[in-house]
Amino acid sequence: MLKPSAIRRMLELSAEMRDVIHLEQGEPDFVTPKHILDAADEAMRKGFTHYTEIDGMLTLRQAIAEKLEKENGIAVDPRNEVTVTSGSQEAMFITALGFLNRGDEALILDPYYPACFEDTLLAEAKPVNVPLNPSREYEVNAEDLEKHVTRRTRLVWLCNPSNPTGHVFSRQSLEAIAEVAKKHDLIVFSDEIYEKIVYDSAKHFSIGSLPNMEERTITVNGFSKAYAMTGWRIGYMAAHKKLSATLRKLHYYSALCANAISQKAALAALTGSQKCVQDMVAEYAKRRKLMLNELDKIDSLPYTTPKGAFYVFPDFSKHQSSDEELAMRLLKEAKVVTAPGSGFGKAGQGHLRISYSVSSKQVEEGIKRIRDFLTNKTETSSEK
Repeated sequence: MLKPSAIRRMLELSAEMRDVIHLEQGEPDFVTPKHILDAADEAMRKGFTHYTEIDGMLTLRQAIAEKLEKENGIAVDPRNEVTVTSGSQEAMFITALGFLNRGDEALILDPYYPACFEDTLLAEAKPVNVPLNPSREYEVNAEDLEKHVTRRTRLVWLCNPSNPTGHVFSRQSLEAIAEVAKKHDLIVFSDEIYEKIVYDSAKHFSIGSLPNMEERTITVNGFSKAYAMTGWRIGYMAAHKKLSATLRKLHYYSALCANAISQKAALAALTGSQKCVQDMVAEYAKRRKLMLNELDKIDSLPYTTPKGAFYVFPDFSKHQSSDEELAMRLLKEAKVVTAPGSGFGKAGQGHLRISYSVSSKQVEEGIKRIRDFLTNKTETSSEK
């Protein structure tokens, strides 16, 4: 049975409330950069408002292929190995439908982005959680992964950098996943939507660039996070032509083609100045520092320092065992919206996903409210 998104549920519960601080959403608060808006405006005014090629404009697919080769070390043919999608969410859905059958199993690194779990169920397959340990900074080793492989395993879901933890997987972790995938003939779905949002000395690696992984990796990316284009619903997937043949057919029947105007905007995003991305990431870095400084003021609140994306995933279990109950109380009593960690898998129980994709003022006020709530809760409890 499909579960509603914990993120969406909290957003809807807070919809009619006033003076609420939203720390639950993974949406940049920046306006889409001007040169991207200008490209979309020009496309509309010139009448570029019709169907494009099913897989997307060839010029956009060529730009994507060039980007993948230059930045990710992945060589693909733009004519038959790149498909422009209606966001990365569509890519996840059609991957599940295309490569999972009833009774198959898919490995999901836990904590996980909820759609990979639910899409596996939609394909009538079985999601198999592979718990990652925050004390090991969510790294993966082949032995742990191997324990969960059966003769029915077909796919590994990967989000790198991670939503919800902000973890950036090391090359060693990716090599471990690749080792198991090659040994058991598994497909790897690699969601890399946050690849440009990394901090400190962290470096993003694409698992599809590792030796002999090009034939079994579906590399997915988009424009929502790095270019503040969530509402444009535009992304892409790149895979070997044998995998792409299946994905392209499903893409046709699910979306026909991606939004034409959004494709023009995406082309401008890829080929234009990248200073806008650098500026936004620099601002996220400031908010991240502020967020962690504020969280450090709360006693007994362990967390793994995020190296990517714009989330932190603290463990509140010493304050309240149920993350669902804590999230609801914070909403009602502190007017702060967070996402309960159990919505991201069993390994997320006791945690809250907190986003710093909002202004520094909201970050500071939101964590202050959480800190005050926990302090008052502790004082009230001790008086009983």
